[in-house]
Amino acid sequence: MDKKLKIYLSFVYLISFSIFIILNYKYISEFNLINVIFLLIVIILVNNFSMFFNSMTEITTSMNLPVLIPAFVVLNPFWVGIIAAIGTIEYTAKNMKFVWYKFLFNRSVFFLAASTAALIFRVVRPILDGDSFPMLSILSAILIYFLINNTLVYIVINISREDVNKFSLLNYFRELSKNLITSYFIGLILLASYINFGKVFFLLIIVLLFIIKDFFYSRLQQMNSYTQIIESFLKVIDSKDHYTEGHCERVAEYTYHLCGEMNLSRAKSERIISIAKIHDIGKIYVDDDILRSSNKLTKQEYSDIKEHTQYGYELLKDIDILNNDLDIILYHHERWDGGGYPEGIKGDKIPVGARILAVCDSLDVMITGRSYKPPMTKEDIIEEFEKCAGKQFDPEIAKEMIKLIKKGFFDDSFKSKEKIREMELSYS
Repeated sequence: MDKKLKIYLSFVYLISFSIFIILNYKYISEFNLINVIFLLIVIILVNNFSMFFNSMTEITTSMNLPVLIPAFVVLNPFWVGIIAAIGTIEYTAKNMKFVWYKFLFNRSVFFLAASTAALIFRVVRPILDGDSFPMLSILSAILIYFLINNTLVYIVINISREDVNKFSLLNYFRELSKNLITSYFIGLILLASYINFGKVFFLLIIVLLFIIKDFFYSRLQQMNSYTQIIESFLKVIDSKDHYTEGHCERVAEYTYHLCGEMNLSRAKSERIISIAKIHDIGKIYVDDDILRSSNKLTKQEYSDIKEHTQYGYELLKDIDILNNDLDIILYHHERWDGGGYPEGIKGDKIPVGARILAVCDSLDVMITGRSYKPPMTKEDIIEEFEKCAGKQFDPEIAKEMIKLIKKGFFDDSFKSKEKIREMELSYS
């Protein structure tokens, strides 16, 4: 063990022991055995059997701090520190070698953080809250708990892990603090249930929170699966049609901006954007010679390629996670005036996602061009949308797309195509 680490750990042990002796002398006889045992058992259980939120980052929110919040109110600082130190032992950890100084450090940190926070709560409650519900004094206590706990851990990480880049204390706290507000409000709920309705209701609230946790975690897993499916199909599309490689991703990007301009809900926008990424999946059933043809399509070839919307729908309809939004794929070549395919539906009968996709799909074709059709300028594209609004496109959606183009959202796409054209001319 590094000498600096030994000194630091010894300092933490000494401070913790000193606080233990002081609080022990003052508060050891002041306790309710039932509350101590009950809260100790609860924190042991929640610490060892689940984390509350599994976030998209590596930071997780445990239930330790929310359960300690009622302890701040009903127990004195000494016993709060004791249940924090003992209750946070991970009894269920497997295949982990016991290291005494790490174990002692963790116990010391939890005791120091919890007991000091409980002491602060006692001091500030009469000043901040008086006889009312202790929202502000609880907030003060958890901030102290948060700062002590995470500062001590931050220091030991930076001393012991010389093989990694030192990370900013500010960044460290910024990442961890994302879940502090969650712990605060969960703790207030638990405190209110404990004080007003008793221990049984308190336990029921915890069970309900874990049910909610499991629901959101399953939804997160579902979203991850959804993303993986989309990305896999996107690779299939790009490998099949090299000429339009990247087309679906660009259309999805345009869709993202257009949904934002239309102020659609986040959930609806995300579903439309995800479908946009694979809107041409049906082309895997279209003959390669047609997809790669550099000539204008014949009537028969055009008829064949029109089938890709139906092919895409049939391919994906048995995937439960996707089938609610497949009408976007099926109808994204329908026209506002009814002249599109596959069914010739018109106006509001076309799903809004398909109407959005029709505009974004056409935008990419206009910007990139085809072998038989050169790219269009920004001004020409605006003119084309104005001309086709109410005919090919939903007039309101076309208007929103024109706004985006005029605001310069897609200027980088125009510039990249201009550079490519300049390079082609220089080599010709």
